[in-house]
Amino acid sequence: MIPFLSTKNLLMLAVSIFMLTSCEKDVTNIKLPSSEPKLVVGCFISPQDSSIIVTLTRSAPVFGPGQSNSNGFPVEDASVVISNGSVSSTIPFSTVNYQYELQANLFPIVAGQTYYLTVTTPKGESVSANCTVPVSNLSSLMVEFTDTLSEVKRITVKWQDKTNEANYYKAFAQMVLIDTVSLDTLYDYMFGNTTLFNDNGKDGSDFYSKLEGYTFFGGSYKAITGYDIYVLNVDMHYYNYQKSLDNYTYDDPFSEPSPIYTNIKGGLGIFAGFQKLYVRVP
Repeated sequence: MIPFLSTKNLLMLAVSIFMLTSCEKDVTNIKLPSSEPKLVVGCFISPQDSSIIVTLTRSAPVFGPGQSNSNGFPVEDASVVISNGSVSSTIPFSTVNYQYELQANLFPIVAGQTYYLTVTTPKGESVSANCTVPVSNLSSLMVEFTDTLSEVKRITVKWQDKTNEANYYKAFAQMVLIDTVSLDTLYDYMFGNTTLFNDNGKDGSDFYSKLEGYTFFGGSYKAITGYDIYVLNVDMHYYNYQKSLDNYTYDDPFSEPSPIYTNIKGGLGIFAGFQKLYVRVP
């Protein structure tokens, strides 16, 4: 039986259909904002690293003609210059690794020093950033390894905060593997609930990070030869960038937008400094 519709209900239904139709027409007439691709820079410098590496691509805007499948390709024709305020050096592009590389002995990175990075391209694009390498490095790490005799391996790493400094830390560990067929050395990250720390209100305190990894590799041709445990004393830019990455959920369509931190003026990405200490067990 078809339900009876009063004149009032019929009128409301007609108005609703009209409004929905109008909304559909309005949506099709909306002009989406256009935007141009931006240079995306990635560079982390440390006195303990043997080389300075800069990755350079272009962003892919969500709207507008700037979107292209080629935006993720390396930008090979840029001028990339690093400076400490008095001495500068051009970082050449490596056609082998498709990134800009400079051996650290040609431009040493010094603790406590501020560095400046500038990137320009023949298209007229220009971006810049600066960062300061943390003054102190950790002197030692205490590591407790727990073999659960199962697929789960657990590591607790402990260190003491440097006093009278604003410090930020990142802790992580990786399993060192050997491919028993090719004899290549491989690495697999271990995970923890908390890997970022700062000493705000905890100056001089002890810090702990609990990490774990799973030894199931989907095959019997990989064997664990050890574990590398790292604690980085990072600058504020590194800390904020990594924290924004941790808050970002790529494959959750219901998550709230979470912008990724950048300190690149005129572009996107990160230029940050850190000091590194690691131990291998056993």
